[in-house]
Amino acid sequence: MSNKLKATGLVGLVLLLFVGVGASGGSHDDAKNQSSQVSSHVEKKASSQATSHAASSQTSSEKKAATSVTSSSASSKAVAASSSTAATGNPETQVQGLNGTVQKPLPYASQRQMVMASLDHLGRARDSHIQLSNAEEPTAKRSERLTYDPVGWHNFKFWYSESGEQTGSKQAWLMARGHLVGYQFSGLNDEARNLVPETAWMNSGNYSGMDEGNTASMLYYENHLDSWLATHPNFRLDYQVTPLYAQDELIPRKVRLAYVGYDDAGKRIQIKVGGGREESGDDDATVVYLDNTSPNATINYADGTATNTVNAAPAAPVASAPAASSSAPVASSESSVAPAAQAPATTNDPTVYVTGGGSSAVYWYGTDSMPANTNKANLVQMPESQAIQQGKRHSMTER
Repeated sequence: MSNKLKATGLVGLVLLLFVGVGASGGSHDDAKNQSSQVSSHVEKKASSQATSHAASSQTSSEKKAATSVTSSSASSKAVAASSSTAATGNPETQVQGLNGTVQKPLPYASQRQMVMASLDHLGRARDSHIQLSNAEEPTAKRSERLTYDPVGWHNFKFWYSESGEQTGSKQAWLMARGHLVGYQFSGLNDEARNLVPETAWMNSGNYSGMDEGNTASMLYYENHLDSWLATHPNFRLDYQVTPLYAQDELIPRKVRLAYVGYDDAGKRIQIKVGGGREESGDDDATVVYLDNTSPNATINYADGTATNTVNAAPAAPVASAPAASSSAPVASSESSVAPAAQAPATTNDPTVYVTGGGSSAVYWYGTDSMPANTNKANLVQMPESQAIQQGKRHSMTER
């Protein structure tokens, strides 16, 4: 009996030990599995975070690249726009109720710059701009004659009075083919973009010849600016000349001058030459507005024709003769004035001269500029309108 109990006890102990071992083994596997699951979760999370970070970094890089491309594209467009502006010149604006190019100095440069706007849709010059030092002024002798006729070009020999009276005994050409930037700076003569019809009065300060003291003329300012360059050999002059038009008129009503200096470090310096017409412009520039007028004329700016506002002075009376023939001197006086009255001064259809007995293909307003070998005894006079109807054109060699 006791042996049975002992055997049963041993069996129970063995079973108990077996169950304990099994339970212990199961707990280890669960822990192992749990550890494996935790490890896998951490790895997956880390991997996911790494993948997410990589994707985020890639997206960020792509965004940066895209932004860089956009910026580059925008920069390229800005450069292109800047290049376009530089190529076409400053934009148009309203200046004193007229159309003209924006006033703005050229950027400083250590070498000569000459920038001219292209002709507009009507063939008009729009802007001429130079920056130079005294040493860069042209030295070549200027050609005596111009062959290019700017749009709207007409010329008339008009009576004028130096004392401002309504009658005059002298005549002079009303208009000039005027350089915007003067030859002493530009060295350009027959350049269409630098030429406009200007009155002799505004261009050179006088009806005939030059008056450099006339502050209503371009000559006054050109000479003073030339002197400024000569006395500042290490500095640079920036000089912009702009014709100002009313809508589609062919002749500019005004011309704007804008000038500023640069020292040898590229710093802008104001220039004042006096004359009572100077105003402050943009970017330290001095600005002057000149009227394209003449005291002896009314100009039609739409087409370039003009009317003389000064009449021919009566001829001096002939020495007294017997009373019976007192009317003769009057008739003689009238006849002496008549040819002058037929001159282009008193009409918009001036009398012109045609060489070769009228057979030449060109006509002239006067005889002074004709070639030296011209047979002036064989000249034919006719109204300009008649010459044009016959297919003739104005001589391109006449000043």
